[in-house]
Formats: sequence, structure tokens, C-alpha cells
Amino acid sequence: MIITQEFLSFVLENEEYGVPILDVREVRGWSAVREIPNSPDYMKGVLEIRGEYIPIVDLRMRFGLSPADIGATTVVIVLNDGQSNPLGIIVDGVSEVYPLSEEQIKAPPTVSNEVKQDYVRGIASVTNGHLILIDLEALFDISELSVPNQVEESWA
Repeated sequence: MIITQEFLSFVLENEEYGVPILDVREVRGWSAVREIPNSPDYMKGVLEIRGEYIPIVDLRMRFGLSPADIGATTVVIVLNDGQSNPLGIIVDGVSEVYPLSEEQIKAPPTVSNEVKQDYVRGIASVTNGHLILIDLEALFDISELSVPNQVEESWA
């Protein structure tokens, strides 16, 4: 019996990345966010969704690319991390859902000791080329991006 897992793919700078579909809460268009002072440059702010404040991160900036061109076509993927904490990532576009078996997922190549790529869970061959699978836990310190409760209450 081959066990498969589905991954939602998205595009950044013509590269296709994927996250486990079970970690995806929703995909939505852009809405204005509340900026948070002294936050990392890749954190755009927080977005209130159904009474919950969700940190919104520009994934392009987190990957060292130019900032996202935010407009009417901007896409935000709202995810859960391993502890079910919400996180929104801004991406260039959502592509498709791929069912992948563990055998299809290959370990990422070791580039060098200076290049930190702990966030790459693996790479899989797909119809259009390859899919880089992201480990959100390794990419973000979720506690650093969380909105303190007293701040949430002051905005209510």
C-alpha cells in the first residue's frame, strides 16, 4: 500500500513550492493588514480573520527575493504550523494540488555549509518540473511572529 500526501503548490519567482494541504486553512485574496512595529522586514503585519489576528509574511522577502508586488491579484495562503498556530504567506500565485508518495520525495541536495536551507523538506518531480517542499517550522520562528494577547485586546 502506497501512502500519499497532498501538497498545495504555489509560485514564487517562477519556482514552484509546496506545503502539505492539511496545513492549509484557506487561500484568499489580498486585504489590508495592520502593521506591527519592530517586526522582521518580511512580516507585513497582521490580518483579522474571523476574530483571530494572523501574522502575514511576504515569503518572497523571507527567501531573500524582491518584495511582493501587492495588488488585486495578490494571494495569501493561510496555514497552520505544527502547533496549529496560524500564519499567512504572500505568494505570487497558487498552482495546483499534487498527491505525492514518500518515495517521490527526495532529500534536498546539500549546496554548501554557508547556505542555510533547513526549510527545504524535500524535492519531488512533478508534471511541470520539480516541486520544492517547504518545512514551515524551520522557515519561521512562529513565536517571534505571534501577536501578544494584550495587543489583540487593545485592537478589539
